[in-house]
Amino acid sequence: MIYEHAQLTIRPNGHEDFRDTYPAIRENLLEVPGCQSVDLHHSVDQPEVYLLRVGWTALTDHTEVFPATDQGRNVLSLLEAHVESVDMLHFEAEPVALAQ
Repeated sequence: MIYEHAQLTIRPNGHEDFRDTYPAIRENLLEVPGCQSVDLHHSVDQPEVYLLRVGWTALTDHTEVFPATDQGRNVLSLLEAHVESVDMLHFEAEPVALAQ
């Protein structure tokens, strides 16, 4: 499993509309094959920023499967209406093992 961390910068004065749209974004993501979880977190030090964290079975579920689905196109359309910029990284689900 991997986690997609998408740092979303919301357009000025768009927070309420974005939060109203989030349930539809989440629902569409969870319908995509390989999507395991979806969480949204609001930044405490940058009020215009949210972290969308999506758990995928494999990286290809996000990079290849997601864009080819109707749900993926819906998510991108919904985000485009509210998001000024996106920075994205993928992380392994398992923590790095400490050397003993």
